[in-house]
This record gives sequence, C-alpha cells and structure tokens, in this order.
Amino acid sequence: MSVIRRIISGMVVLVLAMGLGLTGCQQNLDLVTEGTLTVGSDCDYPPFIWMDGDKPVGFEVELMEAVAKDMGLKLVYLPPQNFDTLITAVQGGGKMDLAVSSVTINDERKESVNFCIPYFDSNQAVVTTKTSSYTSVDNLAGKVVGAQTGTTGEAWAIENIPGATVKGFNQTSEGLAALRAGAIEALFFDEPVASEQVNGAYSDCKIIQ
Repeated sequence: MSVIRRIISGMVVLVLAMGLGLTGCQQNLDLVTEGTLTVGSDCDYPPFIWMDGDKPVGFEVELMEAVAKDMGLKLVYLPPQNFDTLITAVQGGGKMDLAVSSVTINDERKESVNFCIPYFDSNQAVVTTKTSSYTSVDNLAGKVVGAQTGTTGEAWAIENIPGATVKGFNQTSEGLAALRAGAIEALFFDEPVASEQVNGAYSDCKIIQ
C-alpha cells in the first residue's frame, strides 16, 4: 500500500438535478424558484469554494456566476450544507437545483444524479502534523484517522487502512482542527485543497503522500 491509487475519477463543479440542462435558455427548467439558480455547497474547500464572512467565494462561485449569467438567471447560494447531504438534496428536489462542491464522479452517484463534464482530475492526499513521524499510509494501520463524511477520502481510508478507526467530520476544517489537537493522526482529502491548506492557514501540517 505504498502508493495511494487514484480514486478521483474527476472532481466536478456541478451535480445536476435530473432534467436540468445548462443550455443558455430558461425553457423547460424545473427550478426550485422561478428565475433563480439555487446552489448548495459545503463552502469549506479552498481554493474552490469558501466563506468570506457571510459570502461564498472561490473558483466554483465565479464559474457559477458566469453560468447563471449565461442562462439569464439570478444566482443564490444556500447557507453551507453538510457534504454528505448534497446528493440526496439534489435528487429529492425542492431545496436546491444543483450542488457545486467538488463532488467526485462515480458509478454509485451516477445512479442518483447527473454530472457535468469534469473540470479537475485529482489525487487524494494524506495530511499529518509537521511534528509527526509518519511517512506513508503504511504507518497508519490501527491508528485513528479522519476524513470529511461522505467523501471518497473517507471511503478510501475505511477500505484500505487495516485496523484504522476513521472519524468523520462535517467540514474539512473541522478535521484539520482535530488533527492539530491530536484527536486524529492523519486527515484524508483532495490534494489541491490539501496543498492550499498546508501552504496557508495550516502551515503546521504537511502532506506525507
């Protein structure tokens, strides 16, 4: 298990509700609110999306602003959502038209929702504190590790680290706080976000693999 396999088949911008097509027109759109594109996200995944005060910002937000403008729709973000509720919310309708939250495309999720074309291909990363002696996932067997609930990082850790206890967190930032506090030994999440965090607000952490 010296190398983490590539489990991100395509980090995507949009999880589209069945029947919603981004076609540049408003005809035949079954929107939650007429004239408005209502978006759900966990809003805790820089550089793709994060909260600046009470306002979501980042690449995904700028992209959705362009999409909504092209469609002639007003863009509205819901308050931050738990990541593991997004697909169910999109599938159920009535709350959000789509989810924009760096959602990995996989066959299980395709059974529930439609995806747009992927915009980023990503590896998983393993993040520890800089003071730890861990050098690879092989060192984490039997340890307590963490990941955001409902993510492919959580699924990978559960399936591939023998004897590990995997703690789930609503937000990646909660997992990073737990890592700093010593409640977990490592955190699994997408490499581009991990790089952003360890080179910024969490400079006391490092990517080991």
